[in-house]
Amino acid sequence: MVSNLSRFLAPIAAAFAAASAFGQSIEPAVFIVTYPNAAQGKLSSMTVNPDGTLNLVGVYDTSDTGPQAISLSPGGRYVALAHGTANGISERLDIFRVNADATMTFVLTTQVPDSPLDLVWINDHLLAVAQTDLGGSNSVGIYDFQAGAPSLTEIARHDAGRFCSNLAMHPHGRYLFANDSTNNAIYTIEIFPDDSSAPVGTLFTGYYPLGMGITHDGGRLYAGGGISGGGHIVLGYAISALDGSLSGLPGAPYTSDGSSPKLAVTSIDNKYAFVGHGTDATLRTMRINADGSLTSTGYSFDVGLQGTLGKVAVLDHLLFVTDNSTAIDGKSGVYSFTIQSDGSLVMNGGDLFNTGSTSPNSIAAWDPRQRIVLAVSDVIMGQQAGFRVTGAPPNAVFGLAYTLRGPGRVQPNGWGVWIDLAYPMQAGPTRRADASGSATFTLDVPVRSVPLVWFQAVRPDVKSNVVVRPLMLQ
Repeated sequence: MVSNLSRFLAPIAAAFAAASAFGQSIEPAVFIVTYPNAAQGKLSSMTVNPDGTLNLVGVYDTSDTGPQAISLSPGGRYVALAHGTANGISERLDIFRVNADATMTFVLTTQVPDSPLDLVWINDHLLAVAQTDLGGSNSVGIYDFQAGAPSLTEIARHDAGRFCSNLAMHPHGRYLFANDSTNNAIYTIEIFPDDSSAPVGTLFTGYYPLGMGITHDGGRLYAGGGISGGGHIVLGYAISALDGSLSGLPGAPYTSDGSSPKLAVTSIDNKYAFVGHGTDATLRTMRINADGSLTSTGYSFDVGLQGTLGKVAVLDHLLFVTDNSTAIDGKSGVYSFTIQSDGSLVMNGGDLFNTGSTSPNSIAAWDPRQRIVLAVSDVIMGQQAGFRVTGAPPNAVFGLAYTLRGPGRVQPNGWGVWIDLAYPMQAGPTRRADASGSATFTLDVPVRSVPLVWFQAVRPDVKSNVVVRPLMLQ
């Protein structure tokens, strides 16, 4: 594996020179919004120390009460958050810019259909927003964000059943998943290289699909079953890289020892699923076996009173959990844990970290070692494919890796990041970003009889998202 990499890693390392980040926090960070309530909405920014402890950077007013959800753009430059005040018509959506020191700068407020219970960045300029109409049909709006204006413009809208409260973006950037806990369904929407989108399938789950989490290799999706199925169900599906379709994993659904599973997130190495629960407010570790099935490890953490476990985020070897209520113990905030090799959790700092606000809930995490964003056009045999890298340091040198073998995990000696491709090889020469941290280029596509190609842009200190494209005939 490493011998394939040596063709382009050495030139990158030789040309690499330290440069300051362009428009993202230069330190690992978490961003947290307050739980929906009648109080002024707050956005907290916190940096992460090497030992997993947290520093409060700042607390910022949002444009309204009751922030429902938060999402950080793939390049780490923008935070979007949506409000929910049950006014029945429309709600405010805010966007903040993340500065190099993790402080926040307000960018814009706009209106979206009521009620946006979740939102997720598709890429650095496309944002998906759930619309939950308790009295009618639900949908997902796709919006184009232009930072220069600034503006947010709806460009598409897709059906999402009767109660859509959760969105999940595939890490390869091709598929968006929307849940429906009235019809017990998951809708799949394909995102095309030209930013158009189309529904491609619906899976009926038989149980509530809540808090969907996708493994970092893009191969599996897990979700909590809530109070359905007896209140202990965790769903598990394989995701087809060819068309985004979902199929049940062996033995699914699985049984959790906790009550009312409401979310699932996975470790960066895809070995563990961390399942959050509503009724008993516990976070429980389940092992992801080789076939994708889940088994309990017996490890858990109890946040406290029913409903006080907020949301969960993973940042490399760290896991963060919000406690959204001061009931009983008089404390709310965010816990930081180090994930051990056996799936157990060791608390960092010995207690909650203060977010500077009451009722902290939804959370997004940022790792500056993955701040390059890669976009790829359609890949057609015998033609040229287009590539665009954004979010790199100005004038940074990077290489483009590809594989025909699928996701993997390779760490070259002396490098600070893992490359997420199996048996990666060089695609063209190394490239240099311009003064804005962007680069656009083309490469010839050979004639090969394989269905898919995986791409990733890499540097000695950072890497991009993985993009998978079907290898199409002319």
